Amino acid sequence: MTPVGVESCDAFLAAYAQCAASPGVPEAARPGIRQGIGTMRESFRDTVARNEAARATVAYQCAQAHEAVRKSLFDAFKCDFPAAPAASQALLQSPPPPPGSARATVRPAPAQTPEAQALAKANAYTEAQNHLVRSHPLTQQLADYRRDNERVLKLGTKLGANAWYHFGITDFDGVIVELEKAVALPGVVPEVDAQAARLLAALREVNPTLKELTRYQVTREFKEDGFKFAREQHAILVPRVEVAARAMDAFGTALFEREIARDERRVEVMPDDAPARRLLSTSLTLRRAVRQFEALGPKADVAPFLAALGDVSNANRQLGTTFDGMSPKANSSCTGYTETVASLIGHGRDVARDIRAKGDPSQPAQRFNEVYNRSVRDLESCQKNEGRVRPS
Repeated sequence: MTPVGVESCDAFLAAYAQCAASPGVPEAARPGIRQGIGTMRESFRDTVARNEAARATVAYQCAQAHEAVRKSLFDAFKCDFPAAPAASQALLQSPPPPPGSARATVRPAPAQTPEAQALAKANAYTEAQNHLVRSHPLTQQLADYRRDNERVLKLGTKLGANAWYHFGITDFDGVIVELEKAVALPGVVPEVDAQAARLLAALREVNPTLKELTRYQVTREFKEDGFKFAREQHAILVPRVEVAARAMDAFGTALFEREIARDERRVEVMPDDAPARRLLSTSLTLRRAVRQFEALGPKADVAPFLAALGDVSNANRQLGTTFDGMSPKANSSCTGYTETVASLIGHGRDVARDIRAKGDPSQPAQRFNEVYNRSVRDLESCQKNEGRVRPS
């Protein structure tokens, strides 16, 4: 394997490869990590070969990446990722080289940059997550399964010929294929790769059980065996679905937090009065409120959540004023977004009211989740149909 010829880069990539070979890294994640390492090596080497003046900038970027990636992957996998050598650490004690002069004569490399690869991989992860949320709401599905089958599993044929058995999800084949393709893409998304690999493993584990129970349901075999197979599989199915549901939540949270961090960086460089900034700021404020919502429990202090909803209300009001002042008027999909956000605030306040009253907040909480998912679609529609609000 040809080295980059830049000490900090070769040290970084060697440490990265050592981490990829560690036992803590899921087997499903390793091919994508190795491919990403190879692509970075080619990109670094090509940049230096095209423009020797870029060597100092590349060296600094590798030293910087070494520390950041080491922390991310150690947190995710507890892998053996050696610290940056003294020479790399010394680079970080000095100001970074001026980027303009180093890049002035560099022509675009034919291969995708690591940043572009990471973006493509993150987008593939998001598509898989959207598929899961739309088609396989596991936590709700498990609750429905327990409600619908509890008496059948206990009493079996005593319930008579009309007794039924079902789970509701036939298989995860489509999502598994999407995740396999995403995990295998070149590039590294340190915040999400580990969670994606764990989710993929959990879905593969539960999938055969779901298929067997789907066959059992479709063929009405439970009418012949008095629900014996269903009772046997129940003890296998529930723990596996619970593991998959937790993995799905962790995967979604990792993507959610990555997007918040990305959009916070975007907002910082946008003009204060730009419609794009107003829209993205409202979306960020809303997502911070969702963080507070997800932290709620039966006896939770709802004050932080209500304060976050107040921030969303203020941001949404300013966004509506911005849309009203645009000439020509903003696309209707954008005003539709502000209406959806307003509805979401109302459902959130209903959740807080029920928790304070020691009532059951499950119905307004479900509506809050449903309307939040609609707000995500409405945001995408606004940015697609109204060029003046797209982030650059």
